[in-house]
Amino acid sequence: MSNNTKNLPIVKAVDLHEAAKSDEAWDYLFHFTDKYFEMLEKSPDVWQQFNNFQLVLFTYNCLYGDVVNGGFIQLIINGRTIALEPSFAEALRVWGAGRIAEIIDKAKIIYENNKDELLRGERLMVEFSEARSKITDENEAELLWQKTAEEHSKIYNKITDFEPLEDAFYECMDEETATIKKYVESNVGEFAIIE
Repeated sequence: MSNNTKNLPIVKAVDLHEAAKSDEAWDYLFHFTDKYFEMLEKSPDVWQQFNNFQLVLFTYNCLYGDVVNGGFIQLIINGRTIALEPSFAEALRVWGAGRIAEIIDKAKIIYENNKDELLRGERLMVEFSEARSKITDENEAELLWQKTAEEHSKIYNKITDFEPLEDAFYECMDEETATIKKYVESNVGEFAIIE
């Protein structure tokens, strides 16, 4: 168990016990990741104090959500390239999620080969967010979003190499997430304080 429990959220044992019975792994994992998001809302830099276990689970949650909703390009545009780092893939291997780790390794190569264009998409999202915070007119905000979405669409149309990896992700995501759930169950004290 971690020596540092300072940034471990408190999760109720009874809630985990019920969620563990579910066939849906996320019913269990959300008890942790939801707490991490709550911590981030209070202090956006708290993630820097997460232990490695928390950081890997949090990153997996982001990877899963982005890939399912918009693919690897969305993951990158959202500024979550930490999910493409070899250390993250290696941690997933240790946790038993080797197929997703392999997909990440391949996605990292595509990312590196298209980095300039993909980072342009990330900059567009940052610029949109900064500009949107200053706009009070909803019509102007909508036009800004449409322009940003058009530019992102060009990136999606230009870089299609991620698509086979996304298909492979969809094929194994439920089984791999169930494996991650088992790992978390076996090491629960690294992810939260259970009361």
